[in-house]
Amino acid sequence: MESSNEETIALFIDLVSRDAADINLPAAALAIARLEYPNLRIDEYLEQLASMGDQAGRRVAAADPGEEITALNEFVFGDLGFSGNRDSYYDPRNSFLNEVLERRLGIPITLSLVYLEIAAGCGLTMEGVGFPGHFIVREVSGGDLIDPFNGGIVLDQSDCARLLAAQGVARAESVAQYVRNVSRRQMLVRMLNNLVRYYRDVSDEGRLEPFEQMLRALDESDAHGPPPMVQ
Repeated sequence: MESSNEETIALFIDLVSRDAADINLPAAALAIARLEYPNLRIDEYLEQLASMGDQAGRRVAAADPGEEITALNEFVFGDLGFSGNRDSYYDPRNSFLNEVLERRLGIPITLSLVYLEIAAGCGLTMEGVGFPGHFIVREVSGGDLIDPFNGGIVLDQSDCARLLAAQGVARAESVAQYVRNVSRRQMLVRMLNNLVRYYRDVSDEGRLEPFEQMLRALDESDAHGPPPMVQ
């Protein structure tokens, strides 16, 4: 059944107006995508992600100690075939989670979201890192910085410095301040900002406005916080 923009925005507001730990990040990302694909069935894609996490869990459980990330990467980028879309980086489909799951192509933020969810499904604790211009993830227990856009490679200090230099930040000693974890709301803001910029650039006001409404909803949820719990 096709959803209206108003229904989809209301769903998104409901999903993000919760305690930070209770925000279902892939569900909210799929609600963003539903603005473009009104027939999108969110539950089907959530089940697909859960299945990927279960399969990854079996692969990681069989790995030698210390080889868990390697096993996860082999599954995500080898078996499943996810990769960064270098040929059409600015294609808006790279920002819609349903398209990323279908096409196995994305940009750093959406591939990081997929990676985080699959990792969580197999018991690995990771967090998003809002690196300038190139979203990455961190494995919490060991602190490794992982780049899902580039096949899950582990980044060292010099790798991070090169990424910063590509964004106009040339001082290697500045790296530490750019590798802080971000919240789920902040990830959604970044995804929406990508889409808002795209639709502004192509002057598509009709498509632009609903995404801006979602951004405003996130601003309001950050400003006011979720409603208090009644004990």
